[in-house]
Amino acid sequence: MRTSLHNDSDIKEAKQLIRASFKLIRNNLEDSFIQNKSNIIYKKFKNIVNIAKFNSICVYIDFNNEVETKNIIEYAMDNNIKVSVPFLVDDHNMKLKYINDYEKDINRNTRFGNGEPFEHCKDCHIEEVSMFIIPAIAFDEKCNRLGFGKGYYDNILKLNKNALRIGLAYDYQILPSIPKDDNDEILDIIISESKVVTAIF
Repeated sequence: MRTSLHNDSDIKEAKQLIRASFKLIRNNLEDSFIQNKSNIIYKKFKNIVNIAKFNSICVYIDFNNEVETKNIIEYAMDNNIKVSVPFLVDDHNMKLKYINDYEKDINRNTRFGNGEPFEHCKDCHIEEVSMFIIPAIAFDEKCNRLGFGKGYYDNILKLNKNALRIGLAYDYQILPSIPKDDNDEILDIIISESKVVTAIF
């Protein structure tokens, strides 16, 4: 257990406290902040990642003031990279579906109000993905992430251990350490407006 907390209930409680406070911060971000920082992160992503090396990537559709991903998605498509995005199956699992057009293939009228591919979009097999671009409530300097607590990305990442895993964050989301349990999957790189954090194994 890579944490100083003593048991599962302590870890769960600590995670919930971080989620609550960081959601409050994120909900109050101004549009100008989101757009400015997202543009900086997009440019850093292009400088760091050689997109031509990847044939199929999975990218989240930004929601509730997350780092924006539209530019990354369209950049990948312009370079003939296949792009899949998450589609929620139930309260703990998701599958991936390919999109060909950011505007036409994303359904905004969903249960949570998040963008998802329409049902008719082609399924993407998880093992086909060579890079995941992943959101979170918070990250730490060892490339751990704290999501919404449903396990969507942890469950997906357990099925594909070979793909590059990139988290996109605002600076304030990167903490020195966050509580972690045995189910949590680690990332390879976190990119924020002024930081690039890489995992040390």
